[in-house]
Amino acid sequence: MRCVSQEIIGIKLEPIVALPSSRIVGMEVLSLLKSPEHSEAYFQHQSVNQCLTLLEIQLAALKNTRYANDLFINLPITVFIEPESFARILPLMHPGQNIEIVEPGTFFQLPAELRQRVARHWGMLADRGCHIWLDDVNTALIRPFLSCRLPLSGVKIDKMAFWRKRSTPALTELVGLCTQVARHVLIEGIESKMDRECALQAGAGFGQGYYWPSTGWSEKKRTLA
Repeated sequence: MRCVSQEIIGIKLEPIVALPSSRIVGMEVLSLLKSPEHSEAYFQHQSVNQCLTLLEIQLAALKNTRYANDLFINLPITVFIEPESFARILPLMHPGQNIEIVEPGTFFQLPAELRQRVARHWGMLADRGCHIWLDDVNTALIRPFLSCRLPLSGVKIDKMAFWRKRSTPALTELVGLCTQVARHVLIEGIESKMDRECALQAGAGFGQGYYWPSTGWSEKKRTLA
């Protein structure tokens, strides 16, 4: 990871779990930082080139692992705008892999022409068998997407939204809105058996959180452990 930034020291893989069966169906790829408390600010200031270089290095590191074909990968909308950057993404992605669109609300800040281009690029990936997810969604964020016809496979509900709404009808309502946008709904922030039951009863098919242990990749050892 040193050729991207000295701040990034490795990879963490968080399980994506099918709630009805508790079967692990994929792994989200997350960067380990020297200063994890600054991770949000760090990634907000990454350039398109830095994002794509990190993607290339992470996928190369995980290529020969058992997780390679079922990864959940975070990418900002900016990497899908220009044809040149999208051309770097296409050869990296394979059927079954999942792309999480971080800060999906920025889609509506784009001019109409660029929104159409981004949607077209997502469609090209979907045609290849990749799955496009909206990341960190809450009720306010999902509503504008209800009127869009985008090639989306899934929606991830933000953990804060889940914690506020768990054990209330509002969570079921949010899951219902998400299913109008995409077929699959995943709830983040599952930290206990009770959380898992709340997510399942609300109608979500998938979960993610500290209830299931993560796997780490070491830059020094170059292994998963």
